[in-house]
Amino acid sequence: MSAGAHPIRIVHVESPNRGRQGDHIYRTLQPCRALGELPGVSVISGSLLTPALARAGRLANADVLILCDVVDADYLPVIAARRRARRLTGYEINDHFLAPQPWSPTAYLATNLISRSLSSQLARQADFVQFTVDELDRRFGHLNPRRAVFGNQLWQMPPARAADPVGAAGGGAGEGARLTVGWGGSLGHRDDLGWTMPALHSFFARQANADLAIMGDPSFRALFSWLPAERFSFTPAGSVDAYYDFLRRLDVGLAPLLPTPFNRCRSDVKFLEYAAHGVLAVCSDLEPYRASVVPGETGLLFADLAGLEAALDWAAAHPAGRRAVAERARAVVAGTRLERPRAAERLAFYRQVAEALGYPTPGGGEPLAPDGDDGDDGDSGATFPGSRYVAAGDGEVERLLYDGLRQQQGRRADDARRCFAEATRAAPDFYVPWLLLGSVEAAPADALAALRQAQARNPESCNAAYLIGAQLQASGAVTEAVQELLRCRALAPAFGAAQARLGEIAEAAGRTAEAIAWYQEAAAQNSSFALPVARLALAALAEGKLDRAVELLARSLDGDPDLWLSNFLIGRAYVEQKDFARARQHLRHALESNPDDRGAVLAQLAKAEIGLGNVDGARAALEEAKRLRR
Repeated sequence: MSAGAHPIRIVHVESPNRGRQGDHIYRTLQPCRALGELPGVSVISGSLLTPALARAGRLANADVLILCDVVDADYLPVIAARRRARRLTGYEINDHFLAPQPWSPTAYLATNLISRSLSSQLARQADFVQFTVDELDRRFGHLNPRRAVFGNQLWQMPPARAADPVGAAGGGAGEGARLTVGWGGSLGHRDDLGWTMPALHSFFARQANADLAIMGDPSFRALFSWLPAERFSFTPAGSVDAYYDFLRRLDVGLAPLLPTPFNRCRSDVKFLEYAAHGVLAVCSDLEPYRASVVPGETGLLFADLAGLEAALDWAAAHPAGRRAVAERARAVVAGTRLERPRAAERLAFYRQVAEALGYPTPGGGEPLAPDGDDGDDGDSGATFPGSRYVAAGDGEVERLLYDGLRQQQGRRADDARRCFAEATRAAPDFYVPWLLLGSVEAAPADALAALRQAQARNPESCNAAYLIGAQLQASGAVTEAVQELLRCRALAPAFGAAQARLGEIAEAAGRTAEAIAWYQEAAAQNSSFALPVARLALAALAEGKLDRAVELLARSLDGDPDLWLSNFLIGRAYVEQKDFARARQHLRHALESNPDDRGAVLAQLAKAEIGLGNVDGARAALEEAKRLRR
């Protein structure tokens, strides 16, 4: 930094988490720690549940604010205010948020049309977007012209594993040595692992000197009951350090992935972990691994189960070759995939974006207004030697709020209410506990009171205004509801949800032209929000403007091609246009995308099948619709 320049303050906001999962380690803790080791840089991280991040001025005055996979409308006014102040805000996308795995505790975010739109909208409103992998850039790069890919890295290399004596288990290079094949991972990989069963059955039946080691959820143990106990070891899921200890026991590491949209956007971190620990990586031939795994040089790729068997057979038959490939992979990772050298690249990118936008260069201008925080002010949170980084977000308030969210997602409203209420007592000035409490209170008056408390503590919360408006509307206080929704619109016009609800209020009152105007504004402000587009398309269909309906829906599908509602409505429009082939294509896609109203989709599909002369297909669709009505 130049003489007189102020320290660069970076605030990193991640999605709520507990237990320091992989995303936290690779996308928050390690990058922030490395940035904090750069001269003149201080970093603090946490989530929307972290009171320390809500401290006055912290979000507003940071030189760089990174929102990492955050799905919350209250950051829209934050981004807008920072843009007016010419302070840099970035959004990070680290998975395919429109195609989450069904088991994921955050999968509900993709089923609600408001929350489904928010990642795209926050990325669009931010000054730049950063991704974990090229495939995410390819899928979502249209959201922002200023973007970069910062892949997952390792913090440090573990000690090289010693060559085992000939004939010893675990890495031995001689004839007769036992071969340990293994895998470790989260419950979300159950289907990926289950897919490999036929190949594993065949391989272990033929290779008497091979053993299998698995680390994960206890339910995985039952998948391998067919293997003799003396050839199978199971380790329950644990800490990252426990996982690394597990890897040291393996000779071959499996990395199977089914070819789902979500899996195609994963990172290659499993390859990195295997390679660092001297384990031969045997990976699915999909996007996450194609750039890292050079077949026969740094690992092995397989496209199908026959390919997996062949890879395992090679590993068993060529112990010296297997070890050589693993050693080359380790050398590549040690030379190119460590976190610290990447920190300067991140900071340089942030400065480049600031310069391109005409913002003050982070760290190069006049000191910002004080916010009581330089990233090292004694906040409770983990600190790291040699780094001006505070990892906040692991306190009692965060625990209560996170547990409450899990209870809420599990439809245990009473338990969620207790957690949120306790959090309001633990942090009475923090608006988030009150906001969440208002979302689970059973009595409307209690819900409204809690939301008013949230609004009093954070008048800039568009969420509070929106939820108050919804509560008032539900209670019949429509005039008051409109005022709160207008307040939400003023706080965050890019949200779009307030305009859509104002349209619904106008439509219910018979003011069709006013409703259309609100829906048009909502769609224009937040093009990722499918609800107002659907309302406009339905209005066009009702007026017989089929081309207009198709145009609206096709534009919506460009950004979100898998949403069932848009596919259903465009399929319905194509049926009315008698373009039955396109209708069937979209209606079948709607059925594959877990529709809320499967019966309505099937009814339209039957019409499309009849139009194509497929009587059997129409009959099958109608029979399934009939079964659903029983």
